[in-house]
Amino acid sequence: MSCLGTDSITVDTTNVSTTGTTEPYYNSPTSPSSQKFDSSHVLSNILDTRPQIPKHYIGVPKTPSGTKSLTPYKLKSKSLENFVLSSAVFEIKLDRLLGKGSNSYVHLATLSTRETKNMAMQFAIKIPTAKNKVKLIEKETEFLLLLRDYRDNTWYRKYGNKPFPFVDAYGLYYLDKTHFPMLKKTDLLPCLLLKNSDTDLFRFINERRELTNAYEPAIGLKNWFCLFNFLLDVLQVLRDLEAVHCDIKTDNILVENSSNSEPTFKLIDFTSSAEIADIHEQPEMTLQFTAPELLKDQNKIPDFSTDLYSSGLVLLHAATGSAPYHGYDYDPYYLITLVKEGKVLELLTREELNRMTGNPQVQEILELILVKRCTLEELLPLHT
Repeated sequence: MSCLGTDSITVDTTNVSTTGTTEPYYNSPTSPSSQKFDSSHVLSNILDTRPQIPKHYIGVPKTPSGTKSLTPYKLKSKSLENFVLSSAVFEIKLDRLLGKGSNSYVHLATLSTRETKNMAMQFAIKIPTAKNKVKLIEKETEFLLLLRDYRDNTWYRKYGNKPFPFVDAYGLYYLDKTHFPMLKKTDLLPCLLLKNSDTDLFRFINERRELTNAYEPAIGLKNWFCLFNFLLDVLQVLRDLEAVHCDIKTDNILVENSSNSEPTFKLIDFTSSAEIADIHEQPEMTLQFTAPELLKDQNKIPDFSTDLYSSGLVLLHAATGSAPYHGYDYDPYYLITLVKEGKVLELLTREELNRMTGNPQVQEILELILVKRCTLEELLPLHT
């Protein structure tokens, strides 16, 4: 799908507030919830060591013969089937809606074991909007399993106990209309359970911007370099996997321990992610975080350099306190022209420039990525 076609252009308006509430929540339809974990971590440990889970804990629901029970959606691979949490062992209770996109709803949910009710923890659960959207859940889950395999077999050996920079996925769980009224009465569909977090980067930027001075990054200098190091980690993992995310943006980065001196960042939403060899057309991307070359050439395939450019725009947002091209999304076609010409730095206000240029190294890094279009290898010496 070309990013130039109007049907595939996504203008990022997910964080435009429609309520006056100050309660933490996620506007992004792909972001896990802001509510913290239950005090019990036993269930988390069980789910995070899947190879050791007893076989009766996993499995696609069975349809008894001679009954009118719903037929579970048939997953396309054995690895996905092995990632399903058994409804005979676990039960889900949905809480409030966190967001809705064209492909999925995201709800806060509590997962517990049926036999031991005090073994419970909260997740975000990603629910397809329709049966024909399950393929996107499957695609995202397969990529998360690829990342999980990298984490278990490569990450800890290569980086020690450093936090893995991608969100944890804990399994698939089948829901029907009795669980979620928006599903059709004939549907029994797999939904994706993801770890929740304190907040997302968009909210974190807005909150920290009020606390920092006018000549430092909006999230603070120390936090900005934490974010920079996190993004370098993300890009190194993707390079090792010969894969691309294709939708790196502030809404797709969660912040854990946001009140601590060193927050932890996690990348989410792998709907458009894939190994480069498997990409044959441009996936859906968010226009404000898209590299110019992807708009100039419809046949251009995303690669490491386009993910790096998107990461640079995230760093710019965290530095200036304003989203790329903010104020210009009222006209998607004019916005396309600006993005295609890569004019993001030319549109900065004096206040935004002050934050970007207040620290020479921040300015150097942003110009290396967004103007000189440096490679990942050229940035790695700046990794701290």
